[in-house]
Amino acid sequence: MIFRSPGVRIGLVAILGASVAWTSLFSLAMATTAAGASPGHEASTSIPLRYAPNGPTPTSSTTLPTGPGVSYYLSLGDSVGMWDGTGSFPYLLANRYSHSSVPGLRLVDMSCSGETTESMVKGSTCARGGSQYDNAVSFLTAHRGHIALITISIGGNDVLPCMSQANAGSCFENGLSKVKANISRIVAGLRAAAGPHVPIVGMNVYDPLLGDWLSPGPGRSLTVAAVAGVGLLDRTMGQAYRAEADPVADVQGAFHSTDLTHFVKSAWGRVPVAVASACTLLDIVCHRGSIVGYGDDPNHTGAAVVARAFEKAIGRLRAPGPAT
Repeated sequence: MIFRSPGVRIGLVAILGASVAWTSLFSLAMATTAAGASPGHEASTSIPLRYAPNGPTPTSSTTLPTGPGVSYYLSLGDSVGMWDGTGSFPYLLANRYSHSSVPGLRLVDMSCSGETTESMVKGSTCARGGSQYDNAVSFLTAHRGHIALITISIGGNDVLPCMSQANAGSCFENGLSKVKANISRIVAGLRAAAGPHVPIVGMNVYDPLLGDWLSPGPGRSLTVAAVAGVGLLDRTMGQAYRAEADPVADVQGAFHSTDLTHFVKSAWGRVPVAVASACTLLDIVCHRGSIVGYGDDPNHTGAAVVARAFEKAIGRLRAPGPAT
């Protein structure tokens, strides 16, 4: 999701040594928390697609049927939706629902690694034509009446540039405003294209820095400060989705990302529940006494936890009805 480079992560700790940026960010988070406590026709598309389950091998140009009984699940967002390949959460959800309530459900995964809410709309990291959002709207419009589900994992990468700036607090605050506005715009556009009854489900985010709690000094201080910042980001994302009357998968809660109070035994000694969960569920290698230098997306076990959080938010999925 974010902070993939070892250099970035180590650089953040060095910045924390000066304390100004993260003190500002932590204060902002605390202040904000206190204050706000027709059947039978065929359509085609030529956008990069990934399929699961029982779909064709991905190609850059695929003709997608829209005949009777054809249902699609569209996954959008950043690397959380594609990092573990067919073990990523959208593939797990597609498999689960295709074998239960929506037989033959086909996944179309447009997720792009490194995507932000801004690049998703313009300047995409991987989408053909430069806009994952435009491709999604085109797909939904062409297949209206055949969409069973849309999920979105986006927003975690938006505040990354702030972490290396001296004005981290104001940068983070501006980033939150952009995340909220962009998510609202994206969801409203998807809703208009998909129709009023298609479930659109977003997610909040886990904390990617928790493994660094194992490093004493600046690393641990950074981790504690980041919990407040990530929590504020999650609340902002939740507000944006709920403002559009759409549910949010509580991934933060599923990863216990804010629990630094309760300790458990682990391979890294007695550590907070949040730390043990991060080291177990994220694509990182935790070492007691050192900074975690690589990987912030869910591993296969973590992807399953993300999928269950989405299932809880979605409930029983229904096959799509007639286009309206």
